[in-house]
Amino acid sequence: MPQSNSKLHDDSDGLSTEKTTGRVFSTTFSGRDVTISDFPLPEDAKKETFPLPSTPDIQPKLQKKKPKSYNRLQTKLNSLDITPFLDLMLSVAHERDPSKIIERASTGYKGTHVTMGAFWLRPTKKMADIVTPHPSADTMLRLVAYSGLNDRSPLNWDHALGTYELAPVTEPIFDACQRGIPSIGPSPEEWDRPAWAIKEGYQAYSSFPVMYNDEFLGILSTFYDRPMKGPFAQLHSMHQKMHKIFADTVARALVNAVAFEEIQKLRGELELENQLLRRAVQEKRLDNNLIGDSDSLARVMEQIDVVSPTDASVLLLGESGTGKELLAEAIHSRSTRNQNAFVRVNCSAIPHELFESEFFGHVKGSFTGAIRDRVGRFQMADNGTLFLDEVGEIPLELQGKLLRVLQEGTFEPVGDERSRKVNVRIVAATNKDLTKEVAAGRFRQDLYFRLSVFPINVPPLRERRNDIPLLARHFINLAAKRMNISAPRLNPHHVERLQEYNWPGNVRELQNVIERAVIMSHSGNMELYIQDNSNATPPQEMNVHAYPSTLAQATPPASAPPPQDIITEAEWTAMQRENIMQALEATNWRVQGNGGAAELLGIKPTTLRSRMQKLGIEKR
Repeated sequence: MPQSNSKLHDDSDGLSTEKTTGRVFSTTFSGRDVTISDFPLPEDAKKETFPLPSTPDIQPKLQKKKPKSYNRLQTKLNSLDITPFLDLMLSVAHERDPSKIIERASTGYKGTHVTMGAFWLRPTKKMADIVTPHPSADTMLRLVAYSGLNDRSPLNWDHALGTYELAPVTEPIFDACQRGIPSIGPSPEEWDRPAWAIKEGYQAYSSFPVMYNDEFLGILSTFYDRPMKGPFAQLHSMHQKMHKIFADTVARALVNAVAFEEIQKLRGELELENQLLRRAVQEKRLDNNLIGDSDSLARVMEQIDVVSPTDASVLLLGESGTGKELLAEAIHSRSTRNQNAFVRVNCSAIPHELFESEFFGHVKGSFTGAIRDRVGRFQMADNGTLFLDEVGEIPLELQGKLLRVLQEGTFEPVGDERSRKVNVRIVAATNKDLTKEVAAGRFRQDLYFRLSVFPINVPPLRERRNDIPLLARHFINLAAKRMNISAPRLNPHHVERLQEYNWPGNVRELQNVIERAVIMSHSGNMELYIQDNSNATPPQEMNVHAYPSTLAQATPPASAPPPQDIITEAEWTAMQRENIMQALEATNWRVQGNGGAAELLGIKPTTLRSRMQKLGIEKR
């Protein structure tokens, strides 16, 4: 309970057992001034200590003289300041951190004759963030906070089964709290005091259930250094009301805080899922199939098969565009973590000032623009795989924090003092020579050793020329499906030209060339437009494939070889007519539907009818 600036002294020789000077007690529990009439007294107190006011016809000489303690108590009760109690209640009600609610609750055990307060909670899984769970949570209580005049808990604070760090709900001081009924012991005569209570000088106690919607959560208890009867019965009655209000407030605050943490956790998981889904949709990922049968690729796949079942860090070394990300996905899919997240981070695309937030996340208000909590990539990849692409671009000042996560599995989000523990497997990739970066002082040697537990060299496309035809056909089918057109033919002279080229951009450049050829293909014929970019700078490389928008139709650049197998328009029209007729006859002139001519030709039924009308095709 909160402190008050009022002090209560007891000068009576016959009504107190010891002096109470210097002990403070807050007696506020409502939003108005408290008077003596707010606290009905027990019968014994009225008869023995607090005589009723006399009526006018009774002689003054017959009135009993009021004790000084009564006058002082009545004066103090009529001049209470409720502000500290209200502030404490509001701070508890508004708190969203369960540990801070416990901390604030422990500040309530202060006041005249209150020597100690204790707070027990049921050790359930629901309260796992506050108290260590126990298999007997239905019948046991775990101590989570205590405070009082001493900085320690009572000496020899034991019960029949152990210490009060973990106590059964059947203990006498808890009595019927599990059923929602307070347990009160106002004097030694009404409380069978255990040895530890006698030794500490505890004369009375009050225990109140912490309950929410009939769910028993725990118990708040206070202990007194004198019997709370006689002139102190009214004070004890006030304590009971205040503790009941306080226990109810703590119960609601704890339930809300636990629910809030669960919502935050679920929101983080939902954000993770949304990010992964958005990335998959936006990037239109290729299937996780590795295309090729060359010896160099086979050697790489053998190494992947060996390392995938382990949790060893893998470093993929190779030129840009060689498919290192697909190999990282292959490692994840073949590992024991394949049911958990595979999270990608392009280290070269993150601004240096946001690296820490991107990797470890941040809490709301940790820096300008942090309007809400954000989950970092390490937390997203917990129990899964984190792929660090272009790992050589990580700033030197962040490499130490990254090394700590790899070694200890712990990190702190930006603006948060609490450590988070994760279990993440790292697969890194780079097109740099990290040994040279280490020698130049741009990359930590210990981080390099931690990442390169199992290095794999990814061969460039020029060393996999036998895979070029397979890759080209794969990219043709993908592009045609995406554009909803028939896949053009890949002729032998196409394959010869593709295998002659050196491919400085590797598989990525091949995919771009094939996709451009599919876009510019006409009626199943495809021509390749390749320009040697081996010595081109990045801006030139970006523009070499662009064509003037003023051309009436797409034509190859002057450097391209002349097209082969050219046919006239009349020949092409006759071939189209004959092809459509064969499709119609094969389907018994069924234009649309499953197995229809439009489906065989790979075009829409409306397009087929239009061409039939244009070519004058009618059913025979």
